[in-house]
Amino acid sequence: MMGETIENKVKEIAESLGLTYLCESWHRANQAFDRFRRQGAERELTHPDGLTLPACLYVQPVSGFLNFTAQGFVRDAPACLIAFADAMPLDYRGADVQQIAERLKALAVRFVVAVNESGFFVPVGGRVDYRVAFDKMDANLCIVTLSLTLQEQTGACLDYGL
Repeated sequence: MMGETIENKVKEIAESLGLTYLCESWHRANQAFDRFRRQGAERELTHPDGLTLPACLYVQPVSGFLNFTAQGFVRDAPACLIAFADAMPLDYRGADVQQIAERLKALAVRFVVAVNESGFFVPVGGRVDYRVAFDKMDANLCIVTLSLTLQEQTGACLDYGL
């Protein structure tokens, strides 16, 4: 494990799947994704910072809950938006982008399986809502966003600096 924050744990999982990882607000992510450029005859996407697609975006959480245990521990549980983004063809048809959306949903499933196997979080089960967006950002992307709560498996001791 690279660090103790939930964000670092999500990053470790995303990178283990071979994904470019970003932790940003929607606005800052839009700026980062907008820097992709199509180059050459094949119109291959490049990014000045070396980012590649598909990418995983951990949208900075704005809510969640703290779970206090009788044993004197507290576990953080942010309400997370975790998005998976990939490029769409410039002159796309509905069927073309639906295949991209299905591929991104499969990637989201792999991510949740990796979350559950990581031991970092209470296993995710049951219903997990998602949204699919086409051209959500300025960069001609298909984005599948999961809405889920990630609760730490191991809590921090309550007397850690309070």
